[in-house]
Amino acid sequence: MDEELNVGELLKETAEENQTRKILEILNECKDLEEAKEKVRALLKK
Repeated sequence: MDEELNVGELLKETAEENQTRKILEILNECKDLEEAKEKVRALLKK
């Protein structure tokens, strides 16, 4: 049981890290805050 929980936790942490990386990438690519907000909102709608 503990092993399954650990795998689940690892998957969750990895997904969160990947989402953070994606947001950072968006921030670096955008020319202003408004454009970045729009792109992050679009991520949430996926």
